[in-house]
Amino acid sequence: MRVCLLASTYPRFQEDGAGRFMRSIAEALARQGHDVHAIVPYHPAMRPYPTPVHMHPFRYVWPDRWAMMGYAQAMHSDRALHKGAYVLAPLFFTSAFFKMLSLHSRHPFDVVHAHWVIPNAPMAALFSRITGVPLIVTLHGSDIFVARKNALLGKIARLCFQQAQAMTACSPHLYEGALALGAQAQQTHLLLWGADPDRFDPRQAPPRSVLRAQLGLPEDAPLVLSLGRLVKKKGVEYLIRALPLLQERVPNVLVVVAGDGPEREPLEQLATRLGVREHVRFVGTVGWQAVPAYLHASDIFVVPSVVDESGNLDGLPTTILEAMAAAKPIVASAVAGIPLVIEHEKTGMLVPQRDAHALANVVADLLHDSEKCRRLGQAARHRVETELNWDHVAQFFVKLYQEAQRG
Repeated sequence: MRVCLLASTYPRFQEDGAGRFMRSIAEALARQGHDVHAIVPYHPAMRPYPTPVHMHPFRYVWPDRWAMMGYAQAMHSDRALHKGAYVLAPLFFTSAFFKMLSLHSRHPFDVVHAHWVIPNAPMAALFSRITGVPLIVTLHGSDIFVARKNALLGKIARLCFQQAQAMTACSPHLYEGALALGAQAQQTHLLLWGADPDRFDPRQAPPRSVLRAQLGLPEDAPLVLSLGRLVKKKGVEYLIRALPLLQERVPNVLVVVAGDGPEREPLEQLATRLGVREHVRFVGTVGWQAVPAYLHASDIFVVPSVVDESGNLDGLPTTILEAMAAAKPIVASAVAGIPLVIEHEKTGMLVPQRDAHALANVVADLLHDSEKCRRLGQAARHRVETELNWDHVAQFFVKLYQEAQRG
């Protein structure tokens, strides 16, 4: 089957962490014998890398420094579109649409799969309507958020859902958001994301001392890791606020915040105000290949996600699945799709969002209970091995493709 994947975020080079779940999905489809073509916006940072997926970047504005669509650049902290995005949208739409038509004339597609209903589904829906190629739409979070906040974008999303043969969402919140925008329940599917169990296999992990030495951290200090883009909805503020409380029970604990974004400077300032700056290491963006080393060097992985002030929230952070694959004990907020993969006291620990006291107490309890950490980590990894992996996700998509082709 020849599959056209349309995405606004995709790894631009081998180590790039931007949209790495998209690469995982595309390569899982290719591993199962399908001919996968990814159409993505051009970015100056793009460099070729080995992959079974055919990459087709499209330019939509010149000079390249004006390009801001995709790669988490078109939104302020994942909450509001930049004004420039509205100016560039027609160019983006037109360029992507004609790229699809051009490729389809040379390599006829069996299905087009648009990721993010906004901005990608409109051109995919028009392409589907003109060519008759079935359309699948997958929702990721920020797309539903902006569509529900903006009446025009909401109407566009509704038209896209009417054209699509199927939609998928990775959390109940996204699923309900799609229905509110006109998606039909019988065509909309809740599909949890996955991770690669081999890539994060703790049996293949390097000694934890290696990365700790590189970061200048003690080998024996308890280490709590947060990994992700630093925007409000990630809730890293509450991990920083929990640290003084955590130190009362675990004085030598350290926190590593991996990732970058608009909230980095405010988070560093907060750590300074709370007097814990020396116990928090902000390491910036972590390359895709380095993520397993960070997970294996840590003792506990924390995902303090929140519903931010604008109402935005994650769908299902892929970092949680990766930490599960690495057999790490996880402490996460009970929001969005997280409770669907973290079963409290079985595959991890859930805490209320924005509750620094609860977060500190649960992390401290785990740091004092190595057997519970081991048990939670093993149960989490088992679920990734048997269910929450990219091959399983790809198999579900292939089933949708086949059903769409049959009409």
